[in-house]
Amino acid sequence: MTLFPSSLAKMLLLLLVFSSVSFGQAVYGNIIGTVTDPSGAAVANAPITVKDIERGTTYQSTTNGSGNYEQTHLLAGRYSITVNAPGFAVFQATASVEIDASTRVDAVLGVQGQSTKVEVTEDTPLLKVDRADVSTTLTTEELRNFPIIERNLTFTLLVTPGTQINDWQHASSENPQGGYQIDANGQQFTSNGFLLDGTENNSSILGIAVINPNIDSLQEFKITTSNYDAQFGSVAGALLQATTKSGTNNFHGSAFEYLRNDYFNAKDWTSGQSLPLKWNQFGGSVGGPIVKNKVFFFADVQALRRRRSASVQTTVPNSAERAGDLTGLLGDYICSDKSSSSSPCANPFTVMTTEGATVPARVGMVFDPTTGTIDPVTGVPTNRLAVSSGGQVNVFPSVPAPVTQLLSFLPMPQDDTSISGNYIATGSEKFDSSQFDTRFDYAFSDRLHFFGRYTIADFSHFAPGAYGAEAGGPGLNGVFFAGNAPARNQSIAIGATYTLSPRIVTDFRFGFYRYRIRVNPNGVGTTPATDAGIPGLNLGTTETSGMPAFYINGNGGFSFGYALGINQCNCPLKETENHFQWVNNWTMTKGNHTFQWGVDFRRAQQQRVPSDAHRSGEVTFAEGTTGSPDVDAADPGTGNVPDGPTGAGIASLFFGEPGNFSRYFTGLGYHPGLRQTRLFFYGQDSWRVTRKFTFSYGLRYENYLPQTAASPGGAGSFDPNTGEVLVAGVGSVPSNMGVKPYNLGFAPRIGLAYQMFSHTVVRAGFGRSFTPAGLGAVFGQAPDYDPPVTIPQQLNQNNQYESVFDLFAGPPLPPNPTVGSNGRYPLPNGLNVFYFFNPPSAYRVPLADSWNLAVQHEFTSSLTAEIAYVGNVGRHLFINPNVNQAAPPDPNSDPNTWNDFDSRRLFFQKFGLEQGLYEICNCDNSSYHALQAKLQKRVTKGLDFLVSYTYGKAMANSETGGAFSNNLNWWQDHGPANYDRKHTLTISHTWQLPFGRDRHWGSGMGRAMEAVLGGWDFSGISRFESGLPFTVFSDGPNLYADFNSVRPDQIGNPHVSHPSAALWFNPDAFVVPQEVGRNGDVHHNSLRGPRFNQMDLSLGKVFRITETKTLEFKWENFNALNHVNLANPNSYIGDPQNVGKIYAAADMRQMQFGLHFRF
Repeated sequence: MTLFPSSLAKMLLLLLVFSSVSFGQAVYGNIIGTVTDPSGAAVANAPITVKDIERGTTYQSTTNGSGNYEQTHLLAGRYSITVNAPGFAVFQATASVEIDASTRVDAVLGVQGQSTKVEVTEDTPLLKVDRADVSTTLTTEELRNFPIIERNLTFTLLVTPGTQINDWQHASSENPQGGYQIDANGQQFTSNGFLLDGTENNSSILGIAVINPNIDSLQEFKITTSNYDAQFGSVAGALLQATTKSGTNNFHGSAFEYLRNDYFNAKDWTSGQSLPLKWNQFGGSVGGPIVKNKVFFFADVQALRRRRSASVQTTVPNSAERAGDLTGLLGDYICSDKSSSSSPCANPFTVMTTEGATVPARVGMVFDPTTGTIDPVTGVPTNRLAVSSGGQVNVFPSVPAPVTQLLSFLPMPQDDTSISGNYIATGSEKFDSSQFDTRFDYAFSDRLHFFGRYTIADFSHFAPGAYGAEAGGPGLNGVFFAGNAPARNQSIAIGATYTLSPRIVTDFRFGFYRYRIRVNPNGVGTTPATDAGIPGLNLGTTETSGMPAFYINGNGGFSFGYALGINQCNCPLKETENHFQWVNNWTMTKGNHTFQWGVDFRRAQQQRVPSDAHRSGEVTFAEGTTGSPDVDAADPGTGNVPDGPTGAGIASLFFGEPGNFSRYFTGLGYHPGLRQTRLFFYGQDSWRVTRKFTFSYGLRYENYLPQTAASPGGAGSFDPNTGEVLVAGVGSVPSNMGVKPYNLGFAPRIGLAYQMFSHTVVRAGFGRSFTPAGLGAVFGQAPDYDPPVTIPQQLNQNNQYESVFDLFAGPPLPPNPTVGSNGRYPLPNGLNVFYFFNPPSAYRVPLADSWNLAVQHEFTSSLTAEIAYVGNVGRHLFINPNVNQAAPPDPNSDPNTWNDFDSRRLFFQKFGLEQGLYEICNCDNSSYHALQAKLQKRVTKGLDFLVSYTYGKAMANSETGGAFSNNLNWWQDHGPANYDRKHTLTISHTWQLPFGRDRHWGSGMGRAMEAVLGGWDFSGISRFESGLPFTVFSDGPNLYADFNSVRPDQIGNPHVSHPSAALWFNPDAFVVPQEVGRNGDVHHNSLRGPRFNQMDLSLGKVFRITETKTLEFKWENFNALNHVNLANPNSYIGDPQNVGKIYAAADMRQMQFGLHFRF
């Protein structure tokens, strides 16, 4: 099969030869300027010498016929610029250079014989006169001063306009580096890009930073949110560029320690307690010359040690229940007139017991599922007998030995008389991380420079469940995770820059990262289910060892074992992601044009053995399995008895009758593993049309070739035309399973900057960007999630009263696939398929078309204001709909057919398949429009600040990448994105308080007074945001379809006059639709939750030990005012006790102290 047509290859070759853009600017900056004589005429061919002040490296350039010059490929730092033109006085200046930015240094030459003119510009000018991007650069000093929680670099993305924290975050076990998931300009966090020293640092799967750099290791950090240069790809949201420090001709370094503990933290809003905490973050750095002016080194280390003790109140079966006495579950008496009473009814609804007695029915009464008569049409039983022993209902004659043994793994309750909330567990979480960077720079000559960096980060995370290491159970409050999660992330960047001539520079770069995660349940290697006498769960392999997940539903219910739904343990999980990158770029200046072009070749590798369903099994025991349809029918919901009042999950466990079962298998002989090749070409011309007008235009081409199996049988897909599984690389099935490449990945970029007045610049831009978007849209988590590699076994009830297997005989084993010589086999009924392209030519790469128009005005050299309109449209976004969803019935059809879901499933009609079949559909859209404003001040008179405001609107259909609520009607989900906040105001600042030596007041202050009162700095990052949207949901008893979520009808005003945690909205404004087959009319995300207001503040003071040695003290307060930032409310109207209430809030005040020594 031809993956890369020859005509396309020829076209890209022409693009590479004649077009432009450099990846090198991701780690370098430029100095540009114009040289004129006293009359303002251009001085051509003037020699320019640019010298790196800190490293001694020099660069030579000359002006062109228009007097313009440009020196590219400069490391961030301070430089001297010398112009020594014949017939003129020497001009000298110093200036600072930032990454991916141009510093303008214009020179007006005096006549020969005059003294040398010297200008000093310490900071890069805030007024951007030659770029059209929307960006913010944070310097080392700013990163040093800001209160940044856990010194987490990715948090600083929030200081820029158009950004907000995503409405959910990855589990810490899979994100130990702590990369924040932040949405930018209406794009999901998976659309962000992160470059570290110009090489990829973003996980293709999870969409987060692989290496979260130590702030002490950074020279600079730039955030671009719109109109990136053509050199930048794989990003449609925010582009984060971090550059590590290089050594200099002088030795510099640091040592630091920051600590937090529960004594200084405020109490948790939910529990009213402050969790015991010991948190220490420490490290240091050192850099300097190996050979002065030639070879330099820099190294740093950062470690974190966190210990949290926590508790959780939960439930375990008491002594009576373990002995088979479930009388504590009995509730009200049920009357024959469909009412209930706390005392026996005068007209009771009666049932027969297993001992032959007739007794009044009660809520919580359990029935023997082996009794009664099953309706051959509906499968619903009738005339079940109530469990009874010794004349007492809800008492079992005995409890099966396997159940007794299984429950023995659980501790006894502290309150043995209660059936719920009777056990308080305590435990301690342990989290350790150690991260190390080393970098070397070598200036072979003025024309050849080399650098190399290596980073390694090790993590270890352990937390017990509520019931101990082996039994697992709910995670501790504030910890939530239970399990054992070691991880190791690594990154390499190697680069070389060679100057062929003063006008032509080439740069080569190699990048590599490895993201390696392991998540295991505690108790790996044990076989508790087998030991208890329950077969078919612990299957003798490491992956199926440990406690399975058991969900005991209903009154007095509890859960134990390990699973995502119990304690956020996606275990066992094995994931390794490797990314290789080779880059070559060229830069050529010709006249007033700067041409840049290059090629970026990448190879991605991934192996993920997931356990979204625990591999030893997840077993659910529901109430209905031991319930009575006859009694439940006595209350159709008109009285105060809830629907289905009978049965108990623990009784279903005693009978060994689970109502649901799921687990993942790996097919024998099939090994997961994916590979992908990515080819990027790009070109750009930055044309300085006049001194006031710069026009840039470029074209980028990206081709993400379809992912392939690493080995034959390493991936699978589904053929919707035949109902068969395609096995990659076997028989006639190609390794990419026939998915067609998308060869139209052209991304034009246009930008202009016009200096309308001497202090005012207008900028505008348009660009198209492609992004792999994470979560399996283009690479990873897809074909190796499906048969034959991953076999997701799912056993579901056809009705709430039946069992799916006999626990004491064990669940059935799914058959290992038997693949034909053609690489195909029929998909068995009941086996889910999660990812397939339909048709194979439907493969598209998500993209965004973005535009902006901005005006920036410079009030002074240190104070600018900017206002911008920023917009984008996302196309081909990833969703994962179930194409085998049952359609709602025709309300005019025979009511006896309404429960026959299968007859309305497309693939049941075609192939007899009842299960979910989820296609990869890059066919969703989004939009974003915003007014963004920024006021920025560099340090003068002891004050610097950045104020960012956004008024925006993000619209989407299914921004989570999952399925729609109704896969047959996508537009019902169109509305504000889950992360949409209309208003966002962020204020970051550092104010040198005007007291002390070298300050406004107290310059003559004595040493003792200065040590106490003088020299303090006040810094902060404050965020004020409007509320997130949410959707109201309901039950759908008349829907007769398997929608992912059901909407009610709105019949009144949903708002309350004084919303609070006790009642945020009016649930009485919504009702369940009564018509058959109709979803409600409530719109997606039609209501808004509480606002978010948080001020992170810091006081710091630098003690000068010697001229070159300082010690800084910092006192940082996150959520300093201890403001309660409430979460969104419970919006499920089927839960009348809790709907409209809020039970969670963001972190309360956390205090941190730090010491930072620098030399």
